[in-house]
Amino acid sequence: MSRRTHAALVAMSVGAVALLAGCSLPDGPAGVVVAKVQRTPPATATRPYFLAVRTANGERKEFQVYIDDFDRCSVGERYPQCKETHA
Repeated sequence: MSRRTHAALVAMSVGAVALLAGCSLPDGPAGVVVAKVQRTPPATATRPYFLAVRTANGERKEFQVYIDDFDRCSVGERYPQCKETHA
């Protein structure tokens, strides 16, 4: 199993556990949205949604978000401001 596949499985597992436990997803790091990451086919309503941001120190970070935040934040916008300004 590749590192990327393993990381995706871990992220999906963490997200599933958080949802089942009734917890909310933690906010991702602040940065500029550089991608909307699709790790599974878009045909299912319960698939996890991910954003990738470029942080102030130049690192790319991917994290799980709710579908509303995924829809509100476009590439080039600043996160987390994008999820708050389009609410």
